Amino acid sequence: MRSQSYTATARWFDGVENRPQEVRVRLSRHHLEFMPWPPRPQASSSMPPSEAELAASRPSLPGLRRYTRKGLSVGEWWRGSPTPVGLPDGGTLWIPADNAMGRALGGQSLTTQLISSWAMSLCCLVALIALVAWFDRQGAGLLARVALPLVPKQLDIAVGDKVEQEVTARWLKPSTVAPARQAALRQRFEEIAGRTFPGQALKLRFARLGNSGGFNAFALPNGTLFVLDGMTQDLSDDEVMAVLGHEAGHVKHRHAMRHLVQGIGLVAVAGVVMGDFSTVAASSMASVQTLRYGRNAEREADAEAQRLILREHLPNETLVGVWLKLRDAMRREGHTSEGVEWLSSHPPISERLESARRAAQNADPVR
Repeated sequence: MRSQSYTATARWFDGVENRPQEVRVRLSRHHLEFMPWPPRPQASSSMPPSEAELAASRPSLPGLRRYTRKGLSVGEWWRGSPTPVGLPDGGTLWIPADNAMGRALGGQSLTTQLISSWAMSLCCLVALIALVAWFDRQGAGLLARVALPLVPKQLDIAVGDKVEQEVTARWLKPSTVAPARQAALRQRFEEIAGRTFPGQALKLRFARLGNSGGFNAFALPNGTLFVLDGMTQDLSDDEVMAVLGHEAGHVKHRHAMRHLVQGIGLVAVAGVVMGDFSTVAASSMASVQTLRYGRNAEREADAEAQRLILREHLPNETLVGVWLKLRDAMRREGHTSEGVEWLSSHPPISERLESARRAAQNADPVR
């Protein structure tokens, strides 16, 4: 079967002068050849020309030129644009736009095909949006888990100390819970933490948020656990211990730092690895102050609370009581237990209640 050949009228630059010359090009399976176009007329004078006349009349393109296709350096073919062909001797051919020869020589890379096709571009855009959505939901979390071991625990302390100073100065007020109860709860938790969370430097603080006290508790990455007065007053001592087990679980699993690595990315991790703790700590404060660990982290912390209940032989229904009182407090504040805002960072209360009841029924105390 005979291979297809192509012809075209093109522009040729010899690599010396910047003036193009028109040539006729033929492309076969293995070779590219061209010659002046239209052909130059022969000299009609019968007298031999002088050397000066020869130099003046000598064509810059001496007849046919032939090159193997392997020796050509061909630019990419684009619709509506001429195709450049680099020659081994330094010259350049420009094949006219949309000529079949240009496409046969240059072809198109996958990138060019995607850019040139609206349908392909749209498909790529949809795929990119899907990838970004997946990374936001799953990929960033996986990346944070991989990167977290690179972050030294000194950063947990540095970030936690800064945030503790900030929240204490701006939002929290001294607790109004009786000092005797504070001391009793603190002593009991220190004993429990030594058994349930050995090696964790945990510190318990009581505080009040506004006039209502605030039904909440939270942990900072430096190991400080805050319990607000609204929760301390509504919960029994056993229930407070369960809540503290939950918050200590956040510290144990470094949920705050995982959240930060996921939020501020590998740039922060690189800064940490290089020892720039102060800059990263300062840039992380805003993220910690609005910290939301995510549902999986909350479930992990709930499991730590249940483990504390079993190890310390607290009533099996202790965590059930905590979730019931939390649900009541949310309703008093105008939130529903299944609210969208709540669901964005915590499992639904109904799920947590069911999990706590199931754990209570199947409880086998840890020895």
